[in-house]
Amino acid sequence: MDKMVIGRKYGPGLKLLTIVLAGVLLAGCSLLKVSVSTGDPLSKEQMNTRTLTRGFYYDLATDVTRTADSIVALAPSLDTRIAAVRWKLRTTQAALSAAMQGIPDVALADLWILCRRMNLYFAATPDSLLFGTQSSLARETAARLDRRIGRLARQALPSDRYQLMERFVTEYIADNPATEQVEAGNTTLAWLEFLQANGVEHAYATGSIAEVLADVNDRVSGQTQQLSNSVSWSKDILEMRLAQDSLRSQIGMQLDSLERNFTRIVVVAEHLPEISDRMLTELNAQASQLISTMNASVDHAFADIDRQRAELQYYVTREREALVEQIRAAGDELVRTTLDAVPGLVGKLLFYFVLAVAVLVGGPFALGFWLGGVRARARMKRRADE
Repeated sequence: MDKMVIGRKYGPGLKLLTIVLAGVLLAGCSLLKVSVSTGDPLSKEQMNTRTLTRGFYYDLATDVTRTADSIVALAPSLDTRIAAVRWKLRTTQAALSAAMQGIPDVALADLWILCRRMNLYFAATPDSLLFGTQSSLARETAARLDRRIGRLARQALPSDRYQLMERFVTEYIADNPATEQVEAGNTTLAWLEFLQANGVEHAYATGSIAEVLADVNDRVSGQTQQLSNSVSWSKDILEMRLAQDSLRSQIGMQLDSLERNFTRIVVVAEHLPEISDRMLTELNAQASQLISTMNASVDHAFADIDRQRAELQYYVTREREALVEQIRAAGDELVRTTLDAVPGLVGKLLFYFVLAVAVLVGGPFALGFWLGGVRARARMKRRADE
């Protein structure tokens, strides 16, 4: 009874251990070749699409950043300069989310939709709601990026697939018009449903292990660079606000008033000591008011800095968690792909094991049986001759 329980409990483990040991023993035989599948690699068309899309993202980030910096350098208004910095921050973040998606066609479509939306919104919005007199710089950049990604899609995709994607982008933007907030929407489901509605079956492949690792490296590198830029640009916004704070003007006004009071005290004190005492009292009140104003302004400035720091810390934490989640998902996909290849390897090992047993055991048995027959026939022949 105990043996049966032990057999039921450890039977599968013993079988697996036996298979592994047999594989190790047979691996030394030069006649056996073992290969592990690394997943279906991406097609040449998909790799070309992914490479061109991510290359366009880096050019987009550089172009938008350069244009926003030009607006900041030329704009006299603080609100315009802050709006330009926010534009490059949001646009580069949205473009990164679109370009680093796993399916190359979806990444290209999302990036195309982002550029088309930005171009349409800038063209339809008056200067007063954009960047003032520098709005033409942003409009030219948006229009140039829209035209360029259209040419890139024509270059990367076959003619029939390009026509489908162009129609998909137009219909999707018509159903989801541009808004003030720059964001990248995930159109994976919409794109697959669009292809199915047009009679096209989409073949999705995760790529080989090398391609998956390269994809993860691109995502981590892009997120790291974007995080560094976001922190730097958020600091620029904070510095702009601090430079425009009313603390400096209030202190200057109080010091000017104090200087005028000192001048009047000197003039009057030469003639009337009573008036001098009164002016000293007034001076004391002015000095107290100045100190109170300075204290309140400094407290306000530090409170605003603390709030900005908390918001920046929250943003960095959120981006770090998103990055860790992406790395974890990529690791799970890599482990899943590797485990999917194990059944095929085990099947090959069993086949070669059975073949080896058949050769090693059945060969000598068949040879002995044949030699025995030959000897028996020879013996019978000798007897017949005698």
